[in-house]
Amino acid sequence: ASPATLEVRERVRNVADLASDGNTRSQSDTNAKWKNGSPPADAGRNCAMPTNDVGETYWCFCRDSHNADWGYCMEPATPGTPVQLNVQVVAPTVAIAAWVTFESAGAEPHPTARLSKFADMRNAQALSGVTRTYTESGSKHRMYSMHFVRLTGLAPRTKYYYDVNSGTGAPSSPVHDFVSLYHGSDGGPTKFAIFGDMGVYTYNNMDNLETDTAVGNIDFLIHLGDHAYNIADDDGYRGDGYMDAFSRVLAHVPWIPVLGNHEYYGDEFHRYTDMVMGGVNQSWPDGRRGVKSMDGSALNAAISLGQAMGPAAHGGVEHGGVPSNTSRYYSVDVGLVHFVALDMNAYYFSTEEQFRQPQLKWLDQDLAAAASNRAAVPWLVVMAHHPMYCSSVTLAADVHQDAAAIVDGKLVSMVDEVDRLGAFNGCTGTGEQTVAETRADLEPLFMKYGVDVFFAGHEHDYESIWPSFNNKIQQKSFVEPKATSHFVTGAGGAPALDAFGSPGPWTRKQLAAWSYGRVTVHNASHFQYDHIINADGSIYDTVMIVQSSHGPFSSIA
Repeated sequence: ASPATLEVRERVRNVADLASDGNTRSQSDTNAKWKNGSPPADAGRNCAMPTNDVGETYWCFCRDSHNADWGYCMEPATPGTPVQLNVQVVAPTVAIAAWVTFESAGAEPHPTARLSKFADMRNAQALSGVTRTYTESGSKHRMYSMHFVRLTGLAPRTKYYYDVNSGTGAPSSPVHDFVSLYHGSDGGPTKFAIFGDMGVYTYNNMDNLETDTAVGNIDFLIHLGDHAYNIADDDGYRGDGYMDAFSRVLAHVPWIPVLGNHEYYGDEFHRYTDMVMGGVNQSWPDGRRGVKSMDGSALNAAISLGQAMGPAAHGGVEHGGVPSNTSRYYSVDVGLVHFVALDMNAYYFSTEEQFRQPQLKWLDQDLAAAASNRAAVPWLVVMAHHPMYCSSVTLAADVHQDAAAIVDGKLVSMVDEVDRLGAFNGCTGTGEQTVAETRADLEPLFMKYGVDVFFAGHEHDYESIWPSFNNKIQQKSFVEPKATSHFVTGAGGAPALDAFGSPGPWTRKQLAAWSYGRVTVHNASHFQYDHIINADGSIYDTVMIVQSSHGPFSSIA
């Protein structure tokens, strides 16, 4: 943060009385950011969610949202109190309850969950889990206990009630509920929200997602990366506030998180990969507790986390694909869709190149397995943070902070990397080198196995792309497409929106507005994408992909 920003943070000590701090911002405008119209009398420096910080573009650093209507933030009064509760997708019959506690020195967590079909928790099943510890690398070196309990044997499309406890003497969480997922053979549509680039801002889509869940518009959600901006900032408090706020949604609807570039910088990688390890674990590592991930370079993080999670078999039968043995990239079946999550950082950072070929080899194997199962799971969807087609032109250094990277353990300018990889300043139709490399690597596999849809974020906008291959449009129709259809949905709620240049030859529609995607896969032949405006929940765009016979594509250009 700049010195000016730090000064503003010090000056904001009482959001209910800015004048007393010498802050000249409008008190009435600040009050309006609170859902109830004014800050609680004892709010002090803390804030509400969703809100912008009164002193800067970014939000202020919420701690715990237990007392919140969208997040009045206070420290947990009791060590071991469950916070940041979220349900992670594993398989149609399995979910993960994941949460954080801050324990007293010497505490030894033994995480448990109770699972019931009844709100009063009668006949509850008692389940035990595992704990990972994580020490943030900021000035306070706070230790997180990250707990994961598998919720197994779930019946399809069934409401379950659960609570969690760290096993260190603190109270359990309140009882929450969620509805389980399903196989394609269980019948009914497959419904999910999908978006990237969402932090804690007044204009984000958390409220939309809560409504979508309540009324049955979605059964799960996918976040395409760039969480919180940034999840390890300010001694980890930014990530805490983000997850505390988001848990209002994620405690009730399972999610699939994808790795973005903001989860790559420095300590963000450790925090992110530790936080989401549960949802991609099929076989648990021998029940050990206290596996630590400490600060260091991105390469060290990859090695240490790979060792810690290596015994886990990601994917496989339970997920509907092939084990990847890493949370960087993996696959999962839900309903009528086989989802593949990729890590595009392998194309944008020199330290990550080592994962490029292993990811490609795994992707070929995984898509081959999925292709052989299309009678049961017909739709193939690949998703990643960075797009392969887009026409936005905003300089990434200003909005995405991509002008810096970790090289050999040090934060350096990307200038030296430009000649070799090319900076990501948008993909305007001719294709920069990195975009060309992703197309060269991935598109032959997309065509070989007939990947129906590719979703991406990173660009803070919405763009719909006609079915395309090799930088060429294949048809201006989504009826019986002959190539992959692309959607960029990276405006869930980022620091700023991107600007567009001239549409690419393959561009169908552009929108620079805070928004997200909502998908309904009706059956084996009809895949509906609706694009939703955050501000009012209206539908801006609808695409219906009709594919009567799934299989390999044959290029016509």
